[in-house]
Parts: sequence; C-alpha cells; structure tokens
Amino acid sequence: MKTVLVIGKFNTENFGTHILETLNDIGYKAISFAVGHNSPSSGGRIKHRISQIKRVIHDFTDSLPTVRAKRMERLWSLVKKQPVNYVIVCHDFLQPEEVQYLKTITQAKISMWFPDALVNFGKGYFMNAAYDGLFFKDPYIVRALMDVSLSPVYYMPECFNPKRHKLETTTVETKYLCDITTAGNSHSWRVAFYRHLSNYDVKVWGPRAPLWMPLATTKQMFQNEMVLNESKAQAFLGAKIVLNNLHYGEIWGLNVRTFEAAGIGAFQMVDWRPGLDQLFKDGEEIISFKNLDEMRIKIDYWLKHPNERQNIANAGKARAYREHTYELRLRLIIATLEKQANGFPLPNF
Repeated sequence: MKTVLVIGKFNTENFGTHILETLNDIGYKAISFAVGHNSPSSGGRIKHRISQIKRVIHDFTDSLPTVRAKRMERLWSLVKKQPVNYVIVCHDFLQPEEVQYLKTITQAKISMWFPDALVNFGKGYFMNAAYDGLFFKDPYIVRALMDVSLSPVYYMPECFNPKRHKLETTTVETKYLCDITTAGNSHSWRVAFYRHLSNYDVKVWGPRAPLWMPLATTKQMFQNEMVLNESKAQAFLGAKIVLNNLHYGEIWGLNVRTFEAAGIGAFQMVDWRPGLDQLFKDGEEIISFKNLDEMRIKIDYWLKHPNERQNIANAGKARAYREHTYELRLRLIIATLEKQANGFPLPNF
C-alpha cells in the first residue's frame, strides 16, 4: 500500500480533510500534517473574533525563522518514521527550501493542489519551488505560469465529496427554506453583490461579517451560521435557487461551491466564466448569467418553473458524480505525477 502525506488543514470542511478521507477510501495509506491556524467551524461572535486574533498571531510568528524551523521539525520527524510515496500540499504552505528538503529525505513525488483564486497567492513560495507538479483550478493561472514556473503546471478543477455533501434525511428543515441561498465568507464582494437582491427571500450562510462591514439592506440575509456537510445539503436543497456569485478573482475557473451545489442536487445559477462549458452544460446542468440584469431576469423566470429547475438540478448532479469527485481528481493527480496523464484537459480558448 502506497503512502500519501497530506499537508494542510483538517477541520470538518477543510480541503485537506476531503483529500485525506478520499485517499484512505480508495486504497492509499493517507497521513496528515496540519499547518497554520485552524479556525473553528462553529461558535459565536466572541469565539470567531478570538480565532481571527490567533490566526494573525500565528501568521506573524511563522515568519520568524526560529519559530518556523521549530514547527517544521515536527514534519521532518514524521516523514523520517515511515516511507512516503507522494506528498500533496493543500495550499502554498511550504517554502522552496522546505520542498527541496522534503524531497531529499523522502524521495517522494511532491505536488501542490492550490484551491484558491490568484488573489490569494500571497508570497507565492511555489513559483520558485521544485515541485513535481503544481495543480490549479483556474485555466488562466495555468496559462500564465506554465512557461515561467520552476515546476510543471497543470489544470485541476475543484470537486465535491459524495460521502459528505449529501442529505442524510428525507426532509429539509424549515429554517433552510427560502428562494435564494449561498454559503461562504461575508467578504466585501459578496455583500456588495447581494445588496442588489434585497427584494427577494435570501439566506446567506457563513461566519459573521467583519465588524467594519456595512451590511445595510443585506443584514437580514446573513444568517451568521456556517453550513457544513449535511447542513450544507440542507441549505442548498432548501432553496429554490443556489445563487453562486463567483469572486472577481476567479478569472476563467469555478469555485468549489459550484461542484458542491451540483453534487448535492441543487438548482444552481452561477456567474459565467470561460471554463464553465467544459465542466457543466450551460442551460441543461447549470444556469449562468453575465450581469445583474440578466441575473434578475433569470431568477424571476426560474422561481416560477419548479419542474424545469428540478430537471436541471438532476442533470447537474449526475454530471458531478460522473466527472467531478475527489476520487477522480486524486487519481488524476497521482497519474500525472507518474507521467501517465497530463492533468485535467485545458479548455480550448
């Protein structure tokens, strides 16, 4: 049995958790190394604010060489105890010299699967690190980096976890029922976007907005509660429309919510992106919009057509199960590291 080391964060809905769980399910021995500050998946305002402070402190101290070296000793100790065949880093956590040292002491094939938009590149350690493969969800990033990066660069869209993103009961709780919903952080772009939907029955699920954020007419939309796993399925299936407004940092690609909503079986409307048509059939498995006027017209139409909504939701779910699971992505990543594949096919544009 081959061993895969997953470096990341491992709370309930963290990227690393889905990867670790799936690898174990498909026959690998998956071991983990947790990095960074893990924010709680639940809790009130005070707990959330304390977590934010702890994250700032952790990020500051991590920039101190002596502190960083001490934290990394735990990783070196872990990999010296057992053979490791593959390493998947779930973000840009490792500095270039750390990647090289990890490769030296393990002889493993080391990859980074970056689940964020390019606006979250931060210091961009990966650009000068000798990975065996870098995997990004946005075709734009791949095109921009493939001739510049020290490491091979591949396209790898996000996906969903069928084991967790599903409804365990036959009914949806009343508190989730509404016309429109989404889930995610209450960042400035989302608040500005949803301000244009104040005349609809909207519920936005996620952690509390920052204290400085002027919620104004959107205040009643924000539920100040995270939805995870089954509760996310409850929220998405309790709404007539999952309205997935992509962050402006998503240039050509799609966010993870696109695949989760589809896999759960929800009817979804999403900002159009050039890479959409390769992943879902627009108008048959998902509905896109290119501006606010088009969005409002489509919302008003689809709210009145439940049977057609259900047909599209069913088709989107079938596509997600067929092509967009963590199992399929991870098998492709490992095949690519073994030179048996070349990542997910880049769209032709």
